[in-house]
Amino acid sequence: MEVLNQILPFSVSIVTLIVGWFGGRRKSSAEVEVIKSDHAEKLLKLNEQYLITPLTRKIDLLSLKIQRLEKALSRISDCSDEKNCPVKNELKKQTK
Repeated sequence: MEVLNQILPFSVSIVTLIVGWFGGRRKSSAEVEVIKSDHAEKLLKLNEQYLITPLTRKIDLLSLKIQRLEKALSRISDCSDEKNCPVKNELKKQTK
């Protein structure tokens, strides 16, 4: 009986240690997941702010310029007068 009284506190301590270690490990894993998701969200916001939005603006501007250029090029055949050439007038509008 005396041996049991000596082993029992150590057994309880070991079981408590193991349960605490598993609990702490789960908590740490959950905290890591929260941190990962926060970082991923911040990365998406930064990509939107510094990459996607500026590139979208540039693409829109380039698309508009291409449309103007196509319009000017399609009117080349109409150009009979050098001073009043629609292509030159259209290209001058682009520079302004």
